Amino acid sequence: MVPDLKQKLHKLIDTCNDEFLLEEARAVLESPQTAGEFFDELDEEDRESFVEGEDEHDKGVQHHRMMHQFEAWKKK
Repeated sequence: MVPDLKQKLHKLIDTCNDEFLLEEARAVLESPQTAGEFFDELDEEDRESFVEGEDEHDKGVQHHRMMHQFEAWKKK
């Protein structure tokens, strides 16, 4: 594990005030599942959404657009 990655994660967690996001991150980190197992359990729509999210992250999607999509997702 790269020490810089852990330091960056610690900094992000320390500056995050979103309790929901922190709970989700904790659940992921405490889960015994690997990333591959997690992805395999998703249905096709969620897999596509996940991949789209990764692509948008790589491209730098605007914050307000992401929040709009998140609000729509929470209503499901």
